[in-house]
Amino acid sequence: MIDFHSLNGTVDFIFTRHGESESNKNGIMQGRHPSRLTETGRAQARETGRALSSRPPAVILTSPLTRARETALIIAEETGVPDLVTVDELTETDLGIFTNISGDQARVRFPAEWNAFLHGGWETVPGTEKCTDLASRARAVWARLIGLAAEGKQSILSVTHSGFLQWIIRVTMGLESWMPLIATSRHCGITVLHVDNHTIPGSGRAYYVNWTMINLPSSLAFPAD
Repeated sequence: MIDFHSLNGTVDFIFTRHGESESNKNGIMQGRHPSRLTETGRAQARETGRALSSRPPAVILTSPLTRARETALIIAEETGVPDLVTVDELTETDLGIFTNISGDQARVRFPAEWNAFLHGGWETVPGTEKCTDLASRARAVWARLIGLAAEGKQSILSVTHSGFLQWIIRVTMGLESWMPLIATSRHCGITVLHVDNHTIPGSGRAYYVNWTMINLPSSLAFPAD
């Protein structure tokens, strides 16, 4: 479980999945395979950028994969945020032998592995990133985010991927296995972890966190400070 006690005041840790990519459109399991945004994906990124523009983040972090960087650049343009930082740890989960093929193709090419996957999840697929590595990577992301917040950045946006966003959420709650699956936002949906640490006179320190998931960027509303 991630400990936010060291932070003072309020911080919004904002996460967004990249916009629709060409591989998404074609039903391909991407993993770390590069794929550019579709026109729909670029429009999704613009909408998310506009939704964030009334309260822009102090800094934007992005996965190095093409679809995430394109998304981040569009959001940066819409929000006017000058700082765009590539963070390798925000990259998508490695899908091993299922990378860059559809589910139907995986079933035909790797029938035994596909059957094992259906019964045992991603841990069974040869070449995939394992839970221990995913959890470690998510903790590294949180360490970086908490460090930025400690420097005074009260709103930080991370552009990542649906598979790895599940791990960011899991590690926050102290979970380190693929099950249960956690629903994450649609393309360019916004997920916010709002942290509020403050001192109550006579009562000591209050410590409050709130996860909010917004699938329609135009309805973006942050928790009240």
